[in-house]
Amino acid sequence: MTLYNILDLYLFLPLGDWVNHSCVGRELKRLRSQDSLSEEEIRNLQNAKLQRLVAHCYETVPYYRHLFDSLGVKPEQIRCREDLKVLPPLTKQTIRDNYNEMFSTAVDPKRLRKSSTGGSTGTPLNFCTDAREWSCWKASTLRAWEWYGIHLGDKIFSLGGNSINQKKSLLSFKGLYDRVIMRNYKFSSADVTDACMQRHYEALMRLRPAALRGYGSSLYILARYIEEHRLPLCPIKAVLTTGEVLVGEYRRKLEEVFHAPVYDAYGAGDGGILSHECPCHSGFHITEQSCIIEITDQQGHPLPDGQTGYVCTTDLDNYAFPFLRYHVGDMAYLKTEPCTCGRHTRLIGEVMGRAGRLLYNKQGTPISPTMLPIMLYPNLDFQTPAHQELYNKIDKYQIRQDSAGDITLLLKLKRKDEPTDQFDYIRQNYCNHFKGSAVRLLFVDEIPCLPSGKEDYCISEYHYPNT
Repeated sequence: MTLYNILDLYLFLPLGDWVNHSCVGRELKRLRSQDSLSEEEIRNLQNAKLQRLVAHCYETVPYYRHLFDSLGVKPEQIRCREDLKVLPPLTKQTIRDNYNEMFSTAVDPKRLRKSSTGGSTGTPLNFCTDAREWSCWKASTLRAWEWYGIHLGDKIFSLGGNSINQKKSLLSFKGLYDRVIMRNYKFSSADVTDACMQRHYEALMRLRPAALRGYGSSLYILARYIEEHRLPLCPIKAVLTTGEVLVGEYRRKLEEVFHAPVYDAYGAGDGGILSHECPCHSGFHITEQSCIIEITDQQGHPLPDGQTGYVCTTDLDNYAFPFLRYHVGDMAYLKTEPCTCGRHTRLIGEVMGRAGRLLYNKQGTPISPTMLPIMLYPNLDFQTPAHQELYNKIDKYQIRQDSAGDITLLLKLKRKDEPTDQFDYIRQNYCNHFKGSAVRLLFVDEIPCLPSGKEDYCISEYHYPNT
């Protein structure tokens, strides 16, 4: 570890926690100490946290008190993850219908942190967290990075959309936290032209980071540009992907170009999923101290390990806006065999939701599907409150690209009487990125599912020549 790593861990991070009323340092230390716990010890810890959370939900969250009473369920009946099956799955629609009843009355509203999903499944959602939840999330990520040889204070080059690239002024606390403590240098994947890829490459060579982090599809575009132009590279310890399913083609290209191992992560802010790829590449280790993952059928009945179903999560750390048995919208399975690395947390074998795949415009420019939700904001600006307000009027969406490369956007609004002309900017955003494509904007009452019954926010039949 360098001097900066030591100063960051023992001086900058504690100072940041003090200013932010957070506890990342404490949670990181706790996770390190629990990394070698046995399966029984992890279960005991998890059960104790679940029992406290369920009691808290019944006592302080109006939605859950009504739910428990209507089912005739007492909080003391839920003592372990197997007992959770007495509760129905929590869906995005249920949260929207009962939003004001989802908050804990025991949490100071001034301490709440407003959050929203990026809409990567086509269904945006607003929710809240608090400083402790945020701390647990950050600590779990830092602990996993240490598995890969990346330490707090090492430079990170991040390339992605709004879920990982919310830039703040360097004079703000968030800006200072990103740059000084996390040493996270953020770059937008909105523009994927060769000119922008050249700027990203030059920044990469100037910064000489220890790791690259971002959407697999966005990093793949950068890797392909570097390969096609035969550009030299600085040493990279690891490539850290997140935000979408990492397909094999992208993983292979990233390893070939950057000459570094690739480690994926699967998480969801809504529901508190924290899981990180094992250094042995045998699956995603769940941070079971912070969440309970079940795999269920559509009705919420638990499925045996090894069988693919819906990801159902219980967030053990979010006391402000609790998620009990929340259906995230992804499909996955849990592995049946223990991990060869020696850790005893359960493993997610594969995630089938939110698949990473590239779209192409008629000029052959690749466009990451993770950028499509950002185009639902005016001027691609997701930080302006007025723009967020417009985005939050959208209930669901679906983007379709036909075999000729033309685009149809289906929008389902939360209110049927909402004026539709206020969303004209969306069509222009898509026209700007898909030059030469006809773009239609259709407002619908429902978004149709695939023939399999699954929802998909992005469907493309277009194949640009030579791709």
